[in-house]
Amino acid sequence: MNQQQAFDLFSPLIEQRGKIYFKCSLVYVVCAKKGDYIETWTADGLETTNYANEGDFIVQNIQTEAQEKYIVTPNMFFQRYKFFYWSGDGAIYMPTGKVRAVIYDGLDCEFIAKWGRNMALKTNDFIVAPLPDSKEVYRIASKEFYETYELDST
Repeated sequence: MNQQQAFDLFSPLIEQRGKIYFKCSLVYVVCAKKGDYIETWTADGLETTNYANEGDFIVQNIQTEAQEKYIVTPNMFFQRYKFFYWSGDGAIYMPTGKVRAVIYDGLDCEFIAKWGRNMALKTNDFIVAPLPDSKEVYRIASKEFYETYELDST
C-alpha cells in the first residue's frame, strides 16, 4: 500500500487508541552526501532503505542494540533534534520530537514510507504519527521502540 493508503488506514487507529510518547535516547548524527544509501536494520530484520539528498542527515540510534541508521531531511531534523555535543566526525543530539503511537496487531505487511521506499510492518510493532502535524505514518520496531521511547506523562 502507498503512504496515503497507509495513512488513511492507520491514522484513525492512532488517533483513537494511540498514546503520546517522546524519544528519550541520544543519537549520533553526520551530514549525508547526495546519493548515500542507508539500510535501516532493526533486531528483527531490514526495516527500510533510503537514499540521501544533499543537506540530509544520517542519524544513528546509539542506545539501541541494533544501532539502526536512517536519513532525516534538514527541516525534519531541526524540528526533532537539539545539539548535545561534538563527537568524532559527527555530533550527539538529543531528540525533542514526540509521536502518537499504537501497537499494530494485524498481519505482517509492507507499505511505502514518506520517503518513497518500502517499510516493513510486523505484528507488535508500533505504528506512529509524528506530532504535532501527524501527516504521515511509519513503523518503529517493537524492541527499538521500547529502547528509545517513553510515555509522555504531561
